[in-house]
Amino acid sequence: MTPYFIRQLIIHTICNVTGAAPIEVTALDWVELNTRDWEQVFSRLEATLDIQTGMLTSIERSFSIEKLMHMLHARVTHNIVI
Repeated sequence: MTPYFIRQLIIHTICNVTGAAPIEVTALDWVELNTRDWEQVFSRLEATLDIQTGMLTSIERSFSIEKLMHMLHARVTHNIVI
């Protein structure tokens, strides 16, 4: 799974949960979500990627798409069992 695919998945998930347009989401340096949206976004990402991020319990409610992309890519690539 490529970092670009994960980035698109993040953007798609945020848009589905918040109703924001992709261009609005990608224009943000930091994405800020309310608690409900935060839980929805991260539970969907974790379920789709079959990983645990620990972000569901985080008190922080903002993130950089680029940093999140790299973190999720690292988790996904290290969870692969051959």
